[in-house]
Amino acid sequence: MPLSDSQARGDEVPQRLVSVCVATCGRPAGLANLLGALEVLEIPIDAKLQVVVVDNDASESARAICDDVASRHAYPLKYVVEKRRGIPFARNAALAAALPDSDFVAFIDDDETPETDWLAELLRVQRYYRADVVTGPCIPRYLESPPRWLVEGGFHERPRHPTGTLRGVAFTHNVLVRAAVFDSLDSYFDESMALNGGDDEEFFTRVFASGFQIVWADNAIVSESIPTSRSTVRWLVRRSFRVGTSSSWMQLKHRSSTKLRLLVHGGYCMVKGAALALSLPLNGRADAVEGLRLFSYGLGRIAGSSGHLHQEYRVVHGA
Repeated sequence: MPLSDSQARGDEVPQRLVSVCVATCGRPAGLANLLGALEVLEIPIDAKLQVVVVDNDASESARAICDDVASRHAYPLKYVVEKRRGIPFARNAALAAALPDSDFVAFIDDDETPETDWLAELLRVQRYYRADVVTGPCIPRYLESPPRWLVEGGFHERPRHPTGTLRGVAFTHNVLVRAAVFDSLDSYFDESMALNGGDDEEFFTRVFASGFQIVWADNAIVSESIPTSRSTVRWLVRRSFRVGTSSSWMQLKHRSSTKLRLLVHGGYCMVKGAALALSLPLNGRADAVEGLRLFSYGLGRIAGSSGHLHQEYRVVHGA
């Protein structure tokens, strides 16, 4: 539909304020790259943007970059320090800074780069489907040439879906949320999961269970920088263990499973994973690594059913 004369001039168009929130910790180079990409975003005529950066580093390693960017950035930038270490602390601090005057809140990670039409596409899909939450793909971008088995196994790939697909969960690496969604919730990101990861999955699981609509936008693309430290078998196996623990913990919290079922499923994954890992001579390294991941995931399911949470984010990758 063509723009009206008033829209073309930019007047008489109600503007929606979108706060793009970034939690950062010890990755100033990645943050600088992200803020540069946000500055050249295509913004719809009926939207305006502000950026909220929460520095989760007590030494305030992001302050100099934010001060420099704020002095010349095309959009307002709020810089907040959250000294309590943990991703949910930082995300909740971002919401505290953003929600009072925002119509929408978007989240993106400090090791990601959005396409120029990323935010415009999230907003377009939100308006078309009248969605409460819109989420999109995150594409891996390797900082160094990855080993062949890593690419063959697609270990950093995430599933994609046609635009408009209804989803039961979203993640903060690429998401847009109507501010009104937060008004109906008693709490936001679970701070008991400070260094474990998975607090965004837990949050959006509650959002979905509360009756809000989550819609996929396949053309709202961000790319994630993958350092060499995340391209090892050790990291992949440890990540799978963490996912196993947090998924079990969340299912027990939300009473969507029982401890017995989690134990049985964990044991099944371990047996199947061990068999696949031992297939290395027949199927190659990618399948063997997948087997190790599945075994570790199953072990994590069992550990999580007993209340264990693995603190993956004690280590900052890509710093």
